[in-house]
Amino acid sequence: MWLSSAFRDWNIEAEIATIRCPVLAVQGEDDEYGTLEQIRAIARRLPKTRLLVIPKCGHSPHRDQPELLADNAARFILDPSHSS
Repeated sequence: MWLSSAFRDWNIEAEIATIRCPVLAVQGEDDEYGTLEQIRAIARRLPKTRLLVIPKCGHSPHRDQPELLADNAARFILDPSHSS
């Protein structure tokens, strides 16, 4: 579906401009459908973004590296610097 021509020009740039909360942007290092530039672009637009690049991980971090993802997500959520 994502490789179809209907999605060729699709992106989330306009939508992410409305986000005001901290963001944990996650990307598998070996993602076959996305690039690290995608999460880097999010970080450039949203100053409260933390990047998590997961090694030995494809498009599904929750399947490929569930423990690493859960640990990092928990630390991000519990980070006291987010409560302001």
